[in-house]
Amino acid sequence: MYNDSSPMESSQDFDMSELLDDEDEEYEGPDGYDDDDAVEQLELELENAVEAQNEEAEVSIGRILDVKEPKKEGLSLLMNGEFGRLKHQVDQRNHVRDKTRPIPREDLASDLLPNTSGTAVATYGANAYVGQYSSDSAFYYTCVRDFRLHTIWADGSHASSGIRNALPMDDGHETTMKVIKTIQAHPGRWTITDSHLSPDNQRMIYASISNTVYMTTTLDSSPVQTPIRFADPVRGRRGVWQYDDDHFGIWSCKFSADGNEVIAGGTGMIFVYDLLADKRTVKISAHGDDVNSCCWADTASGNVLISASDDTYLKVWDRRSLGASQTPSGVLMGHTEGITYVSAKGDGRYVISNGKDQVLRLWDLRKMRSNSELEAHTYKHYGIPHFDYRGGAYPRPKHKAHPMDCSVMQFTGHEVLRTLIRCHFSPAQTTGQQYIYSGGSDGRIHIWSLDGRVVQVIDRSQTLPMSFDPTGPEPPGYIGSRSKACVRDVSWHSEQPILMSAGWLGGRWSAREGSIIARHEWKGLSKSRGGLEDHVEKQKLERDERAQRRTLRREMPGAYNLCARHEMNVDVNMQRTSMDADVDLHTYGFPPGYFIIRSVATNRLLDVASDEVEDGTAVILWPESETSLVETMRRPESNNQVFYVDTSGALCSRSSGHAIDVENEALVLRHRRPVSHPFPNAYSHPLPHFSYDRDTKQITVMFSADPAYPTASGRAEALSTWKDKTYLLSSIPMRKPRTIIDDAAAFMSSAISAPLALFGSPKNSRATAEEVFGGDIDLREDEILEQDRTEEGEVDDSPERLRVVRVVGLLKEDLEGAGEKAKVRRQWEVYPLRSSKKSTET
Repeated sequence: MYNDSSPMESSQDFDMSELLDDEDEEYEGPDGYDDDDAVEQLELELENAVEAQNEEAEVSIGRILDVKEPKKEGLSLLMNGEFGRLKHQVDQRNHVRDKTRPIPREDLASDLLPNTSGTAVATYGANAYVGQYSSDSAFYYTCVRDFRLHTIWADGSHASSGIRNALPMDDGHETTMKVIKTIQAHPGRWTITDSHLSPDNQRMIYASISNTVYMTTTLDSSPVQTPIRFADPVRGRRGVWQYDDDHFGIWSCKFSADGNEVIAGGTGMIFVYDLLADKRTVKISAHGDDVNSCCWADTASGNVLISASDDTYLKVWDRRSLGASQTPSGVLMGHTEGITYVSAKGDGRYVISNGKDQVLRLWDLRKMRSNSELEAHTYKHYGIPHFDYRGGAYPRPKHKAHPMDCSVMQFTGHEVLRTLIRCHFSPAQTTGQQYIYSGGSDGRIHIWSLDGRVVQVIDRSQTLPMSFDPTGPEPPGYIGSRSKACVRDVSWHSEQPILMSAGWLGGRWSAREGSIIARHEWKGLSKSRGGLEDHVEKQKLERDERAQRRTLRREMPGAYNLCARHEMNVDVNMQRTSMDADVDLHTYGFPPGYFIIRSVATNRLLDVASDEVEDGTAVILWPESETSLVETMRRPESNNQVFYVDTSGALCSRSSGHAIDVENEALVLRHRRPVSHPFPNAYSHPLPHFSYDRDTKQITVMFSADPAYPTASGRAEALSTWKDKTYLLSSIPMRKPRTIIDDAAAFMSSAISAPLALFGSPKNSRATAEEVFGGDIDLREDEILEQDRTEEGEVDDSPERLRVVRVVGLLKEDLEGAGEKAKVRRQWEVYPLRSSKKSTET
């Protein structure tokens, strides 16, 4: 490997008080769980287990054993509110499950860990150095030592279940997945060391032990590759400025969160390149040995950089404080051997690193050491003399950790030999990043809980060949290939309990080269179609069935369920109000994930008024506040116009997380409420389900009880009327306000047509629809019954930005006799939000 012998410059330590606040803010979790109370509760309950735990890592024949008991420090981390939902952590430890509320997605998915040995989905004739999902898991990409990069659709589309045939590609590799593009990399040294996909999935960068990183496109067929040069230009013999590619090598490169910058690390140095300005903006002589990995500490500012080196240290750099001295803002000390990889949580506080000392460490940047403390230990080595991690064993170390160790947690049990093994945080969306996972040179993938326990070990020697379906059930009694694979990289799907691992064949460098990409799923997942939503829906149906049985046993007053309706011989179809068989079972016709709902008649979006979160807040129609449908390009303040269907089937607002209810025909935000009797009633009732029909563009509202919620005495009488109606979501037109001139003109015209009206001639006291819309009766448009609305009542010419939305209950004859404008008002267009600018697949 390349080395830079230039000494590390020293200077005064930088005060990071502006960057990181040393005072921890008090965190209060959801549902009134305070972090101090939660930690204290867990400490009391697990006191015996923590005291019985061996505080020092056991070492046997050079192998650190797996940890089976939780650590006190890890429990505190789980309870600090920064790693997933706090209430779920407490309930999980106490074995408590709230069966009265729908289970949030994170609570359900955080307990579903990939646990299968996997099925091969691709093979390469050379070693794969990177195998990662894109940030939105739309793509999976690999880079291989034969200088080829591959982008692949990650939607789970494979050949039909059963015995399958791999598809040979032009470049010699085989796969059962759909390859988007294979990129022939620019010639470099030995291998492609790193690659990374941009946040919009449109570009990819890669490094190959030279001082130039190349950027290429991922979706189109363009062969153009743009060089990103990190070297200083030098004047050639003829006075021409050139770049010296032999000066140093790049080992690691990453896009920034906005995709506008690239960080790179190599032979003792780290760099930042501004793609918009097309120039290098940061160059730091950071370490006395190779920088194997580097990353951004957070996804917000991009000012804080992390570098990890073979000199055993991680260094933290703030670009805003870098001067001529180039002193790090802090140092993370703890490893005794070189560091293979560093990965950030993305919040600017926590990072993890894999070390050749066979320990994965979790760091809190608020507890880092100063540069002066580093200088006091710069020339002291606490590792094994002349240890080469590329060998097959790790000898018994003299020092288990650096004496200035400031890591907050240590994770052991895996094997970090042969190559730079990578580690990552689990996805935030489904697990709250409460797990850490890593590959291993022994062919085992380890998943740890933040409390230090090894919660899952996946053995790649049991991986099934490509002839099997990765989404199908595991064949009983089948024994895998038993061949040992060195798992260099692993990637966890952001929305599903699925891992993809890149494993090298052979045990040593002299062995036959090649690699296999394997897909690992949670063995309890439905294997027919879909994914986690299938499991969620199945659990929901089972809960509903159990609830119906309990209701029948208890004979709850006013209870209304499918079984009772069947016994009463009531039509369960509820006149097209119940869910249609063609409607998607998971989201009732709405797209999965986040989406916006646009009114066809008004061209306005469904909007939570004033972005409020209070119970009963009105949901209205408002002009679009954000035009982009790409998640990374949207402003957060526009989330009040974004909705989703949760695991219980309720339509919810993204900005508040609360469900949408119907109150007096209007849409409102609804907080969860306790059950009150007689149930259901206006205060306590099941939430309605909103169903979208893509063909008619209508949104049907499905109620499980009379939405008027009559009293117990009038319930039986009203039972036979509401079920005959179809409830549709409709926009309400708004006319331009009348002016004084309009009123005077109307007065004069009425006086001419009916002179006696000027002298108090008696008038019919019964108001007609024409009188209402003509201005004689002062009613708002939303107060008019749909069946009474005439052609004049369909006029929508108000300059006001606000429009009202209502749930209208219509009988069969009202539906058939509706005018064209009324039909258009009941039409909606639903657009899903995309996590990236994906091109349409051809």
